[in-house]
Order: sequence, then C-alpha cells, then structure tokens
Amino acid sequence: MGARDSVEFTNALGDVAQYSHMLESPFDRVRCVEWTRKLASLPDDCLESCKIKNEYLQLLRIQVRNKFLHGPFVTPPPEDQKLCTLSECLGNLMAKQIPYLPRVGPISPILHHKSPDGEGLCVS
Repeated sequence: MGARDSVEFTNALGDVAQYSHMLESPFDRVRCVEWTRKLASLPDDCLESCKIKNEYLQLLRIQVRNKFLHGPFVTPPPEDQKLCTLSECLGNLMAKQIPYLPRVGPISPILHHKSPDGEGLCVS
C-alpha cells in the first residue's frame, strides 16, 4: 500500500472509530465493527485491494458520521477474503431492489485511441 493510501485508510479508520459509538442501533454498531475488522484484515500488497479497502471504508465513514448504515453495511461482510469492487456491489444491490435491472459483473475500463491521422476512433 502506498504511503498516501495508508494515511487515507488510517484517517478514515480513526473517524469511524470516533463516530461509531453514536450509532443508535446496537446491531449497526456490531456491523460497523465487523466491517472495519474485515477491511483492516484485507491484504494491502496490491493497488487493487488497497483501492477496494479505501472505497468501502470511505463509504462506511460517511454513513457512520450520518449515524445510519445502509447498502452493503446492513449485512455482515463476506467470509472469504475476496470483496468485489464497491461499484459492482452497489450495482448488484440496486439490481436486487429493481428486478428488471441486469446484474453487474466485473467492470473493465474502456480505452479510446485516436488514429494517427485523427480521423478514426478505436474502442477496446
């Protein structure tokens, strides 16, 4: 994990710890602890896992400061070490609420390349 990512994670973890006792529901406080333990236990050896950890923790931080947990944090974290990206998780939660939406899979980036003459556009 880069120094910047590590500082961002540590600061967010401190905020969650500071505000989590203000959650009204004891069940929300337990969920908050479960999620922070899960996120802290994830490996930080690659950039992708660091990104996933920080995205989830930043969303948890916002929710704890607003004293209300929702979305992925109303259920316990998955038991296995693998967490999908936050965008995929939120997309799947919306698909459960709205049945005609398709399920979301892994999201891959779209690359746009201009041809040397500037006329064509290649999408991969």
